[in-house]
Amino acid sequence: MDNEKLQTYARYLNCCSSLEIESFRLYQLLSRKMNNPESSFILGIAYDSLKSSKITQSILEAFSQTETVGKECDKSLSKLLEEIQAFTRSLLRVRNIDNELFIDILKELTNLEDLLGLVYSNFNQSTGPKLITDEMSKLVTTDISNFKKIFDSFVENKTEHRETITEIIYYFEGRETKKPKYVSPVVKYQNPDAWIKITSLHAFSNSIQHEETAT
Repeated sequence: MDNEKLQTYARYLNCCSSLEIESFRLYQLLSRKMNNPESSFILGIAYDSLKSSKITQSILEAFSQTETVGKECDKSLSKLLEEIQAFTRSLLRVRNIDNELFIDILKELTNLEDLLGLVYSNFNQSTGPKLITDEMSKLVTTDISNFKKIFDSFVENKTEHRETITEIIYYFEGRETKKPKYVSPVVKYQNPDAWIKITSLHAFSNSIQHEETAT
C-alpha cells in the first residue's frame, strides 16, 4: 500500500512539474507582448516557474519512480494544466494588447498563482512528504522538515509573484484612468474574437480548493 501511495505522490509531483513548465511558457509568451520594465518582471516569474519544475524533477530523480511516467495527473491538476494550456493558446492568437486587456490577463494570472500555491500547500499537508523522505532516506540522510521547506518556498514564491503582478496591474490601471474617455480599446475592433476569448475565459477555476490531494 505504501508503495502505491508513493507512486501516487510521485505522480502528483511530476504533474506539479508539468504545471510549472506550462506556466513558464505562458509567462514567457506574455513577456514578449509587453514593454520593459514590465516584461522583465513577467519574464522573471517565468524563470521562477522553470526553476521550480527543475527542482521538482531532481527530487523525483532522487528516488526514481519509473512507474509514474506517462500516467495522467489527478482530476484537479489535470484540469488546471488544461486551463493553462488553453490560456496560452488564446494569448498566442492576440496580436494587439491594450492596457485594459493587459489588466484582464494579469488578473487571471493572480488567480493562477493562488492555485499553484495551493497545489504545493496541499502536498505539504498530506502524507506525501513523509513517504517520500522515508524512501529517499534509504539512499541518503533526508530530513522531512527541510524537505517540506522546499515546497513552502514554492508557496512563498507564488505569493511574491502575485504581489508583483498586482503592482503591474496598478500601473496599467493608472495608465487607463489617464486615457480620454472617448478612446476605446483598439484591440476590440481589430481583433474582436481574441478579445472575447481572453476576457470571458475565466481560465483558472477554483476546483483545486475542493479537491483533496492524493491521500
